[in-house]
Amino acid sequence: MTEQEAKSINIKNTAYCYVLKCAWDGEEFNSICLERIFTKKRGVEEIRLAWWKDRRQTMRPADVDAIDWVRLFENAVKKGVFTDAEKLGMLKALK
Repeated sequence: MTEQEAKSINIKNTAYCYVLKCAWDGEEFNSICLERIFTKKRGVEEIRLAWWKDRRQTMRPADVDAIDWVRLFENAVKKGVFTDAEKLGMLKALK
């Protein structure tokens, strides 16, 4: 993906990246989320686990228990955070 393509489909634009897809564990901007981002400096797509509190992204680790992780991961798959190739790779890793 090019930066121009990322710019045209982003759901949020920051100084660091374009957020392309996002799946929340709970309330938007007040929980943990998985995001597909396009970093502006490196020019690549990445997956980011972010923790938001009171509508602000925290700079602390995002701790999540196994049950919540599965629910968040399932939501991220449904929201299109992962590509088909990434999902296939994950399936192969689980065998």
